[in-house]
Formats: sequence, structure tokens, C-alpha cells
Amino acid sequence: MIDSATAAITSLSTPIRWPLESRWLELLEHWTSARPMNGHREGLELVRQDLTRRLEGIGFEVHAHTRPDAQDVLVAVRPPSSGTVWVGLFGHYDVKSPGEGWTTSPIKPTRKDDRIFGRGLADNLGPLALRLLALEAAGDLPGLVWVIQGEEEIGSPWAHTLYPTLELPPVALWLEETGYFEADGTQRLLARHLTPATTALVNDLRTLAAADGRGLQTHDRYLNKAFGQDRCPCLTWLVGQTPYLAIGPNDTRSRIHAANESLPLATLDLSARQFLEVLRKAAAWH
Repeated sequence: MIDSATAAITSLSTPIRWPLESRWLELLEHWTSARPMNGHREGLELVRQDLTRRLEGIGFEVHAHTRPDAQDVLVAVRPPSSGTVWVGLFGHYDVKSPGEGWTTSPIKPTRKDDRIFGRGLADNLGPLALRLLALEAAGDLPGLVWVIQGEEEIGSPWAHTLYPTLELPPVALWLEETGYFEADGTQRLLARHLTPATTALVNDLRTLAAADGRGLQTHDRYLNKAFGQDRCPCLTWLVGQTPYLAIGPNDTRSRIHAANESLPLATLDLSARQFLEVLRKAAAWH
């Protein structure tokens, strides 16, 4: 599987823009082929176990919160390597069923026209894998607490029960599972409850976007949720009034929950660099 994925990339003429792009595609092929959707518990378990192993491999202590009738919620904690600040991340490892209308395989990532197509790549396996791989090469980091659930696509019943009871470190900034780019390539940065430190951080992200030839527009709102913001367990029970940023590789053509869901390759490198920049700067906060 991994060899064929690598061959599929290297056989194309478009250069790899993100140094870890080939490994990212390998990981996505492994995850999407497992079909981690509700109704297919074996696939969810495979992805969850692989995710746990990879998190532990980069220094996280992973706590699995279980219930017999639910998919595990993973709470991964990694103490600060410098300073005392904690950054929170959240996401999910389940994907929606493919449905009809695909022109590529929904369970095998397919590269076409500088995009990668497959079910769950935009929501949320692609951004999840990007951050996981980016952390492998990170230096000094703040404390990280990463909450990852497996029932987002069915309304998060276990998360809504569990999250109010979680005892987490004092998070200074929460990062949404992904972000967005407009059709013209401008980055749409969603930011809420900003402090002077996080406002300076937004300016740093704007500088990185400009170096990538992109504008950056900020919006004082949360990422849209298909089931409504007031029903998102992360926004309801975790974020609260804590500073919040949404950054990530998705764009207006990603077609979440629709046929031919995809991610653009052109946003991967910037998204990874911005993610690490957020963590580096947060590590220096007091």
C-alpha cells in the first residue's frame, strides 16, 4: 500500500511542495482504505489504534475514554518542552459514508489536478494527519492537549456526555480542526476572543501567508458546523471564552460530505508552517 502510494506521487510531474507530502498521502491511504465510518467498527478501531501509536511515538500520553455503546474519545497530553503554556487541539477520526456520485474512488486517495480526492480527506483525516506529521519535526513546544473523538459524523453523543467532565490542563489557545482558503487563494482566518498575544500571532500568520503569495482575511467567528455551532461539543464544552483560531488546508472546493471530497495540495506547506508557528510562539508566552 505504501509503496504504491509513493509511486503514484513520484510518477506525476507536479513537484512535491510540502516535504512530508508523500508520507501524508501514505498515511491517508492507510486510514481511508480502512473505511473509519460509523457502522464499520473495524475501520474505526484500526484508525484509532494507529493514531494512538503515532501520538505515543511523538511523546503524547494517550488516554482512551471508553463506553460500551460508543467510539473511544482519545485525550492525548504532552507536557511543555519549554514554558508553562498549553495549547488545545481537537478533531475526529470518523468519516461520513461515501454516498453516490464519485468520479474517483472514495476509499483510495487519488491525485488529480493538484488536488487529493477521497472521503474524509477534508473532514477530518487530512488536517489530522498533517498536524501529526508536522509535530514530528517540531522543536520547543508548549504543552499540548489533543482531544479526538470518533462520533462527530453522528452528532457526537459520547463527546457531549464526556467533555463536560474532562479535567484538562489550563489551555491558553484552542485550535480548530482545520481552516479555509477562498477560491482565489486568500486565506480565511477565523479568530475569536483574541488577546494581545494572539493578535500578534495572527500578524505572524499573515506574514507567512504573504510570503506564500497569499492575502489573509480575519473573521470573528467559529468554523461552520454542519450540525450547528451550538451542537459542537468542542465549542460548547472545551473552547468557551478561550482564544480560538481556525487554520488548516481546506478550501472552498473541498466539498465536505459531498461526492469528490478533496483537499488542495497547494495549501499543505503553508498550513503546516503556520501550525508550527502557532506552537513556537505560544511556547514563549508567559
